Amino acid sequence: MLRVRRRVFDHRTQNLKQNQGKSNVFYTIRGYSARLLCVALCCATPPVLADFPERLIHAIVPFTTGGMNDNTGRMIAPYLGKILGQNVIIENRPGAAGNIGIERLVKSAPDGHTILFGASSTTQNPALFRNLPYDPINDIQPVAAIIEAPYVIAVNAHLPVKNTLELIKLARDHPGKLNASAGGIGNRLSVEMFRIQNKLNVEIVSYNGTGPAAVGVATGEAQFAITDPSGFLAYVQSGRVRLIAVAGDKRLPAIPDVPTTTEAGVPEFKVGALLGVYVPAKTPLEIVQKLNATINALIVMPEVRERIQRLGGNPAPMTVEKFTQWYRREVQMWKDIVARANIQPMD
Repeated sequence: MLRVRRRVFDHRTQNLKQNQGKSNVFYTIRGYSARLLCVALCCATPPVLADFPERLIHAIVPFTTGGMNDNTGRMIAPYLGKILGQNVIIENRPGAAGNIGIERLVKSAPDGHTILFGASSTTQNPALFRNLPYDPINDIQPVAAIIEAPYVIAVNAHLPVKNTLELIKLARDHPGKLNASAGGIGNRLSVEMFRIQNKLNVEIVSYNGTGPAAVGVATGEAQFAITDPSGFLAYVQSGRVRLIAVAGDKRLPAIPDVPTTTEAGVPEFKVGALLGVYVPAKTPLEIVQKLNATINALIVMPEVRERIQRLGGNPAPMTVEKFTQWYRREVQMWKDIVARANIQPMD
């Protein structure tokens, strides 16, 4: 390859000398050098980037339609496909708390043409299941975060508390008397974290989904919840539920008057869903970085940012390294919470 390039260079240099002074001359040697540099840069581009993606991309959602994973994936997929020049097809693979979809990812070819839209299940399942059909650290490569959707602390409107510190004091003054509603294992783990960090004795009442859990707080069957705010907004508007904190770093545009937990005096309590894209381990770094750069660029586009905020979160652009570090910390954190809460992992 070098021999061919040198021959081309020598030939063009000779032509230049022969045509000096003519109007159609190729200007200067510097011009030749610049063109050759462009050719060299193109040749130096990793073939994997030049070819990727070669065909449509399968985007796995490890849950049924209608949830945050699915809604976010279906919102992002058309933008991602347009930028990459290939269709991105959503493939719902529900079951086993997300494990079926995650297993489908790790068994696919590590070439970037199969991705996963994952949230809490990717980091919590390693703590909740004894025998996963995959290794959460060695089989999965985090690519890019999309949406940070912090949970809220919601209380029954008749509960005599106005902020998070008053809720903690009330629970400490009346150990075992407050009920927290949980619409799923993720909600339960969030309450467990809150209980452990603040040394509380509260009961956790499990419901079949966020909707029934919100009804439990609205009717007073449970006094508070730590969960996705979407199921509670109607009860907030009717005055039956009050939101006292957002368990994240930023306030949510949908509920701008609700302070963060840092503003509320409990800065260590941060919990929610960070939904992102994952690929199988051993996917070439060039592909991972291209997907990361593409996703980071599209989620800050004004139209996409607005749609993310309507879903109850904020865009969360991160480098591959930062997202990978977050993922591994979360996996270990939930293992610690499950152990301290004395929750027995499922088979």
